[in-house]
Amino acid sequence: MDINKFFEGVDIECKESSDTLPRDIWETYSAFANTKGGTIFLGVKEKNGEFSVSGVKNIDKVVKELWDNLNNSKKVSANIISDRDVIIEDIDGKSIIKIVVPRADRRDKPVFIGENPYNDSKHSGTFRRNHSGDYKCSRQEIIRMIADSNDISQDSVVLEGFTINDLNLDSINSYKNRLESKNSSHPWLALDLKNFLYKIGAYGKNRSNNTEGVTYAGLLMFGEEREICDEFPKYFLDYREKSSDSSLRWENRITSSDGLWSGNIFDFYFKVVNKLTSDLKVPFKLVNGVRKDDTELHEALREALANTLIHTDYRVERGIVIEKGENYFKFSNPGTLRISIGEALNGGISDPRNENIFKMFNLIGVGERAGSGIEKIQKAWNDENWISPQLDENFAPDRVELLLKMENNNVADNIENNTNTIVDNLSNIDNKVNNREILNDVFLSSFTDDEIKVLALASVNNSINNTTVQNLLGKNSKEVHSILKNLVRRNVFKTSGLGRGVEYKLNKNIKNIIDSKNFDFNKLEKNSLSDEQLKVIELINENGFISSKIATDRLGISKRKSVIIFNSLIDKGIIDRIGAGSSTRYVLKEENEK
Repeated sequence: MDINKFFEGVDIECKESSDTLPRDIWETYSAFANTKGGTIFLGVKEKNGEFSVSGVKNIDKVVKELWDNLNNSKKVSANIISDRDVIIEDIDGKSIIKIVVPRADRRDKPVFIGENPYNDSKHSGTFRRNHSGDYKCSRQEIIRMIADSNDISQDSVVLEGFTINDLNLDSINSYKNRLESKNSSHPWLALDLKNFLYKIGAYGKNRSNNTEGVTYAGLLMFGEEREICDEFPKYFLDYREKSSDSSLRWENRITSSDGLWSGNIFDFYFKVVNKLTSDLKVPFKLVNGVRKDDTELHEALREALANTLIHTDYRVERGIVIEKGENYFKFSNPGTLRISIGEALNGGISDPRNENIFKMFNLIGVGERAGSGIEKIQKAWNDENWISPQLDENFAPDRVELLLKMENNNVADNIENNTNTIVDNLSNIDNKVNNREILNDVFLSSFTDDEIKVLALASVNNSINNTTVQNLLGKNSKEVHSILKNLVRRNVFKTSGLGRGVEYKLNKNIKNIIDSKNFDFNKLEKNSLSDEQLKVIELINENGFISSKIATDRLGISKRKSVIIFNSLIDKGIIDRIGAGSSTRYVLKEENEK
């Protein structure tokens, strides 16, 4: 471990600890557990951005204090770490303690200090993590975590004061027509309206107080916008198409509040889905003698839209926003993920926030089986050799965003397709050196493979940050920070923001050095492999195949990182994915084709 590469980030915290446990460790423990997880280093001192090892003198005492407090329900609400998460390391003859705090399961949230999740005193309550450090959660954030911890789906709740008269009959009839088209003999089609709605989960009975009425799911699925907002004041649906005409902000827009249609999520889905897919190129393909005008890309976009509606927390502000640009799709919804980003990308696990909405869509053929939606989207994008789907999660306000770019995943192509291409600070090179071949060699020798990939990412984005580079390289925040810091030092990037919220943008003088394609980017080693990629291939050779679990057990990498590595090898045509869900395996491509 190199102390010179240390830094504090959204998932790393350093604290001094000589012979006692720091009191503020529990705020960070709560914050990491309630956010995305993180690592605490005890015995490392920070001053003005510089780190030094102070060491932990009494390891046994501090470790005992840690476990005593973790297992004391009056100190902290839940112990979510195990023996393997507490590691003693030696740096320059001094001992430090590394504590890996995982993201807590939603059923354990909120993880809080003391005996009350609410923030009633200075050193108690519930914390989360952002770029500024640990912060106390608002009462609403805590209430939402408590609601998500319940195994009873929130959308099954029977709403007081709402009746079938608050629903849009045209929407319900359209739904029944789609169900009949999919399965004309379905027994529920013969039921009266109330019993039909009860069967699909739009109407419910509260047996504890002998009342019945429209459910949370029924109102959202079939209600009128005005009535929906009576129960969900933050409710808003927004579809936007970016125009190629710079004088127009949006070429096409659909919102739930324009008064021209019902405003419910059922009608929104069918108003938007065809607009999302209308410009996709459809190859000529015959299936049983009939032309098939549908592709995996069409299916992927339908999945992305359905997932957004199914997983939204409709009580959180800012509403659902779907954007379609010339070369991207963006799906953004309020709420947090109920599983980790790694689990979501890996597929096979599903934990829908709104199970009844999921069921209703699924009955009419919308939405894949549990846990396969993101997997299908990734496959479609990988097959097109486009940049892998980027899934991100933000807090305060809680929001999930899926970005699907229709841009080539090849680093060289990404660079060459931009007229203002990225280059090293060639002003340091002798002005007399203007032979193209020599300049190419200088350029290629100026950067590591990882740095070239970072620069390529920056060339197609207005700015980048530590998290986006982690997704690109499959490295942790500390490793990425070291790469970005080196590029800033070489005047490749300029930065904006402070602390953990730093954004990186290519320096103008670098972009202006060359305004034409003077570099032979074909010299980039497109198929060069990292050490981690080589280890995966070696393990496949040894074992015959690999899975995320095998990669975690044998190589010590996270599920999220393993999926990034697997996808990069699929993109290079080296391995193939077989199976689905928990049975997903990866084999060498030549072996799969035999």
